[in-house]
Amino acid sequence: MKKSLSVIVMAYVLIAGVQAQDIVQGPAGAGDAMMSVDPSKAVFDLSGLAPGVIPFTSEAAAQAIASHKRVVYFFAASWCPTCRQTYRDLKANARMVPSDLVIVVVDYDKSAALKAKYGISYQHTFVSLGSKGEKLKVWSGTTKVAEIARNAVGM
Repeated sequence: MKKSLSVIVMAYVLIAGVQAQDIVQGPAGAGDAMMSVDPSKAVFDLSGLAPGVIPFTSEAAAQAIASHKRVVYFFAASWCPTCRQTYRDLKANARMVPSDLVIVVVDYDKSAALKAKYGISYQHTFVSLGSKGEKLKVWSGTTKVAEIARNAVGM
């Protein structure tokens, strides 16, 4: 399974033109694809929260993950009080993110094209992605890891 997943991810990388550094092997060779970026440069400092909570790097990288896990975009802004509340819970409870879920934190203020694609008009919005990057579900108001996991659909 691990080898076939690697082949699928590599094929996707070649077809989609994803930069090699955008997708890296997950912890302990678990076969999980995750995005590589300096997590301290994200909208919030996400250091130490991977593999369950990661910063957005590209749609192609998120879509590669969505081929084998549930993926939720969290459109967040550092100035948003509810986003900060959610961030505090993510930081405190990152280990509670189910192994089949990845929460991708998107900088609301720097993602005009992505917001337009998914019809996002305000911060603190969550979007569950399908395996082809399609929008499966949109919601807001969630501030707890458990609530995000319950609302996440896909796979």
